[in-house]
Amino acid sequence: MFFNPDILHLKLNKNYDIAYSILKDILEQKIPDLRKTERLFGLQKARTVQELIRDFIKNNPYGGRKVRPHNPDTPMDITLARNALESDTEYQNMHSSILLNRMPEVKLLEKFYGNYSSHVMKIFGKYVKLNLKRKCEIGAATHLNRVGALVYQLKMNDEGTYDYSATAALHDSIEDLVNLRSRSDGYIDTDDYDRFLDENLPAELRPQIKILTNYYNLILTYVLGILEETDRSFSLKNIICEIEKVTTVKKRELSGSAEKMIELFRDIEAEGGLIEHLRWECYKKLYLEGIAEESSRKNDHRIYEIKGVDLSDNAHGKGALSIDARIRNINKNLMWGVKGYGMKSTWKPFNAHIQEIIEDAYQSAEYLILSDMLRPHSPSDFMMSALLKIIKLEDVFYI
Repeated sequence: MFFNPDILHLKLNKNYDIAYSILKDILEQKIPDLRKTERLFGLQKARTVQELIRDFIKNNPYGGRKVRPHNPDTPMDITLARNALESDTEYQNMHSSILLNRMPEVKLLEKFYGNYSSHVMKIFGKYVKLNLKRKCEIGAATHLNRVGALVYQLKMNDEGTYDYSATAALHDSIEDLVNLRSRSDGYIDTDDYDRFLDENLPAELRPQIKILTNYYNLILTYVLGILEETDRSFSLKNIICEIEKVTTVKKRELSGSAEKMIELFRDIEAEGGLIEHLRWECYKKLYLEGIAEESSRKNDHRIYEIKGVDLSDNAHGKGALSIDARIRNINKNLMWGVKGYGMKSTWKPFNAHIQEIIEDAYQSAEYLILSDMLRPHSPSDFMMSALLKIIKLEDVFYI
């Protein structure tokens, strides 16, 4: 059976089985019996913890939803491909240079990116020059290289071509490297955007790179910059007002995205943490849906599959993220998988990757809860923390 590394490590804890049994009870809306809680938390603390669980179950009914079953036959294609890649000397030589913020020789990239190696090298060079970093503080180009090389290792390229691995290596380039600017009249200027595409991205790969680009995030970042420059508050009204100006440009990827954002935002109630809330709503309701629609329209599910490999890589390095970011990452992987099933593809590798990513997300969610339950101190506090995480991960735990 598939186990992700976090769960494998946690299973070494002598109390893992009893903690897992209590988690199953909670998810099934059952109060764990006192004997169980005493075994895990001790005689003096067991009743307090049991009451917390009782109150949680009473106030958080899941309306008849079923607990998501584990898939004992989960494929391990992505995991095995990642392991093989990490044992590949050519990959390690290439990747270690990028980790050190140095550019590898083009010939090292050719195995993975073929005729697009010079384009990939150019983009990696821009990341290095700008010193763009991930949350874990290593260079952001490492993520692009891991995703691109993993797509190659998964044999997603058509025979003799490198379109998909190169697309994967370039998938974040527009969002990360393009700074949208405004003209003197306050409307958006697309000259720099056009120049970036023309000078850096192969024409034949631009359509799929655009599909994978989160234009909603790009536009929102631009709008927030305008509001800051003009000393206006980040209110929902002001944000919508500036997004309306973006709808006037002729670039459909920008104007069309802006139109969808306005429609979505008009139904959103302003609340605390507004900006992150807007980004998350765009991701859930516009961005992922857009990749699925365009992949289906082009009859090319590999574009959507690249996004899955991207999310899998983010999950693989989730230890450097905050708890909220880890929960978002788990939910993103689950959403990608569920939407992927909805595409009803008959492509077996695609469906195998969906199964693996969903199971990995599920086990990652369990890890967050169980690691709280297995803390040796302050059991009531950590149990309360675990219960609150279950609420945020409801769609992972229930179907």
